[in-house]
Amino acid sequence: MFGVSWDKARSPRELSIQEINAAIPRRVRLDPDGGHTALVISLIVLGVGAAWFGALSYYEVQQARHRDALSRDGREAIARVTKLTDSRTVYARYTFHYDHAECQGEAELDDQHEPKWPDGRTKYVRVGDQIPILFLPSDPSINHPSGWVWWSWWDLAPHLFMLFFSSLGAVGLGYLYRERRLARIGWVTEGKVIACAPKGSRFRVDYEFYAEDQKEFDGANEYSDEYESGSNIRVIYLRKNPKRNDTYPMSTYSTVD
Repeated sequence: MFGVSWDKARSPRELSIQEINAAIPRRVRLDPDGGHTALVISLIVLGVGAAWFGALSYYEVQQARHRDALSRDGREAIARVTKLTDSRTVYARYTFHYDHAECQGEAELDDQHEPKWPDGRTKYVRVGDQIPILFLPSDPSINHPSGWVWWSWWDLAPHLFMLFFSSLGAVGLGYLYRERRLARIGWVTEGKVIACAPKGSRFRVDYEFYAEDQKEFDGANEYSDEYESGSNIRVIYLRKNPKRNDTYPMSTYSTVD
């Protein structure tokens, strides 16, 4: 081929919009850059939430077993408070003696749920105070002050942490599923760039386009190349919901020939 470089001769021809739309439903795969990155991040976040859920469930099951065991087989003793931790959630550490050995324990001291004595009175615990406890003779490390609450509102924080990560991971996977649907059956048309601004290492591009019924819609891509305002850009959208749109080709999925 005279007058044409070898690289240009080998480069694939860019498909027209008609040819792209004629291939619906398209065969698509995750893009090696944007798609794989989004998938890995979503799976990691979801995995953190799942691992936290498992650890939290194990801890709560153990706590429930300890409560039941102490209620059924617990023996009373008098312990001495040795230390109060200085933090948002205060813990009282204490020691007691059983079978000629010194045993230790720790329990949360919540300002909203001060420990209850058997007669119903509340008492602000200080270092050196003596408090009644229950412990298991078969395992003295399982113990708890008599009448003290086992939880407080601060204990909800780990649950919220777990829900946050699990929800974030699920949202990420849901986003990739919706992107795949858009890549497979989305209708491609010509749009126009109305604004372009740097965002991190890439650019945010705002654009507008007309759907098949000649209604005007707009959209944005925050992980785009740089475009001049007013330049033409290809847009892909769902024909039944044009508000679901993106620039074409998409950054998360690519078409398989």
